[in-house]
Amino acid sequence: MPLGTYNYTLLKRNLNGMIHNRIDNLNTGSDTNVERDLINRAVRDALTDIEFRGNIREVTLTPSLMDENFEYVLPSDVKADNIIDLRPQSGEREEFSEFNLVSPTEFDRRKNREKNIATILNNDLTRSLRVASDIDNISTQVSTMEDTNWRTFDTDAVNDSDVKVDNDDFIEGNGSIRFQTDTTDTTDSTVGVQNTSISAFDLSSYLARGSAFVDAKLTVADTGIHQISLRLGSDSNNYYQVSDSNQNDCSAFQAGWNKIRFDLQNKTTVGTPADTAIDYAALFWSRDTTTTALLHLNDTDWGFDNLKLARGKYYKLSYYTRKIWQDTTLALSENSSTDSEALMLQNDEIKPVLLKMAEYASQNLRDPQDEQKFANDFKIAKMEYLMKNPSQAGITTSSYYNFRDQEEDLSDSDT
Repeated sequence: MPLGTYNYTLLKRNLNGMIHNRIDNLNTGSDTNVERDLINRAVRDALTDIEFRGNIREVTLTPSLMDENFEYVLPSDVKADNIIDLRPQSGEREEFSEFNLVSPTEFDRRKNREKNIATILNNDLTRSLRVASDIDNISTQVSTMEDTNWRTFDTDAVNDSDVKVDNDDFIEGNGSIRFQTDTTDTTDSTVGVQNTSISAFDLSSYLARGSAFVDAKLTVADTGIHQISLRLGSDSNNYYQVSDSNQNDCSAFQAGWNKIRFDLQNKTTVGTPADTAIDYAALFWSRDTTTTALLHLNDTDWGFDNLKLARGKYYKLSYYTRKIWQDTTLALSENSSTDSEALMLQNDEIKPVLLKMAEYASQNLRDPQDEQKFANDFKIAKMEYLMKNPSQAGITTSSYYNFRDQEEDLSDSDT
């Protein structure tokens, strides 16, 4: 993308003319940040009121879009919930293939029976994108992880103990693998499980751009847990290994179940695994061995469930960004900190931003007449811009449920 034309210096010069050359009066006493804070606040508030064409971004969806996966990375700079579109990177697009935004609750109700719906999930200021799609991608179930062929994985011959099938606490199918840490295992930096006799499968079609997914449970997530790793191979001496330090949506590990994604393009290779006859798998956490408190020796709720492979299709995600300032390296930020930074806006979009700056500057200068004038001018400029450039952001929709008719149907069936 090119660097914007209107940098901070030029905007400041334009603002100075609008407020009768009084910009130096904004900074009083020892506080020299009033001017920059005022300009940044005006830009943020103008951006809140108007969806500018200039602050539309498009990125490649992470991971690739897949039928079996609902969790995706939401870029950190998405403005509010203003998603515009999901479109295939290549190939023709069907006429009615748009994605509809719904609430997180409605998404959970509809995701397994309807396609082309999406939502943004908010959780303690961590946000993720959830999508239900129908793109006919390829997938392989490595293991449902519901049998005790999964045994402990360790590197120092001190076994973790009590591997069992948990039919009460699981994510998919009818159960999960559950185990606890051996309380005497004070030197091993790994804790996990392995299976030397999984049904053989062909991994070759996934190695270039496929992903592996697993649900992994932690008793406690803290600084003692560094990363999680997956090995897939012919045996314990010939395998591919890939590791990650975050969940699928790039959020930090949490106590309880974590959805993990391993991108196989980031793999390392040990020995010479037979790609077409993979029958060995291992899953393990890397833990701290420097302090007893971080070793997790008393943890009893380690667990894994539903190990599978998928290779999706490349899709583009377009949205409105809240990071509207560009520095000279084209890095984006929400607020300006240097005079060389420029607004990521086009020339016909600068007017309402300058009017909002002038409104706030006049307020600071205690000039109510100019303040009111610029406030009114901003409303007119905003209306004119939105008439020509309506927002492209999707609108969250909800389905209508007629519960009365459903009750009547149930009553009829009883008779």
